[in-house]
Amino acid sequence: MSEFTCKGVRRLGPGRQFFLVLIAISALLTSGLACAASGEDSAKALEEDSIGKGIQATIEDAKALATAPLRMDREDLLATGGALAVVGGFFAADHGIRDLVQRNTTAKGRDVADGFNTFGSAGVLLGLNAGVIALGVAKQSYGGSSHLKDAGLISLEAELFAVAATAALKELTGRATPDKGQGTTHFRPFSGFDTSFPSTHAAASFAVASVFAERFDPPVGWVAYGLASAVAVSRVYTDKHFASDVVAGGLIGWGLGKFLSRRHGADPSEWRVRPMAMEHGLGGGLMVGKQF
Repeated sequence: MSEFTCKGVRRLGPGRQFFLVLIAISALLTSGLACAASGEDSAKALEEDSIGKGIQATIEDAKALATAPLRMDREDLLATGGALAVVGGFFAADHGIRDLVQRNTTAKGRDVADGFNTFGSAGVLLGLNAGVIALGVAKQSYGGSSHLKDAGLISLEAELFAVAATAALKELTGRATPDKGQGTTHFRPFSGFDTSFPSTHAAASFAVASVFAERFDPPVGWVAYGLASAVAVSRVYTDKHFASDVVAGGLIGWGLGKFLSRRHGADPSEWRVRPMAMEHGLGGGLMVGKQF
């Protein structure tokens, strides 16, 4: 029997995986935040309007996030200071926490943690959000409310901003991951995205969890936060992050999810869903978007 080997094919590194996921999320979000055109518009006009309005919506939310510090009141400043103090406290304890955790890991525990690592990845959360949006669209098409669909759309946007924010901080800080064995204070800015601070898994998981906790009754929030916490703990258990990395990521994601959910919470009915067809009969689908 001859042996077949495939040369020239290699697994994508974390940096490339990040960019592929970010592109996929951006593409979905752009169409998801589009403003619905009138029913008499042509398919081409509908598609162009979708892209333009989707970009506009994303930019408006990004501007609101960027200028949010200018609108902070005393309570916001105290909360921010408290969050920084918590992260600083965990940073000081990183070495001891890592030592304690790694001395008590088991093979079975690592298998479980690996499962949560996978669940908290940006790609899996993207699929989760897409599934929620699809269920919400189906529910609304049968006369139900837009509540589930809206939650999926906002959760998708929160995930995008969480991934982008943590990527920027990873690039700026360049903290070595614990499994590299370089200690808790090894920082090399602009050394790529395969770094430790903060945790993208934790940020994305808590961004999604906070949106669902904001928009549904407590049992949903408890489950969502429980899963997000399990993802964060798994990153420390498998020695992919220090404790302060996941705490910082979790706080970033939680804040983004809360901010975006409340920003888009005034009128759930402002989201629209319409069929969309490509030119020359090449395909079709649904356009889900926000009306301004």
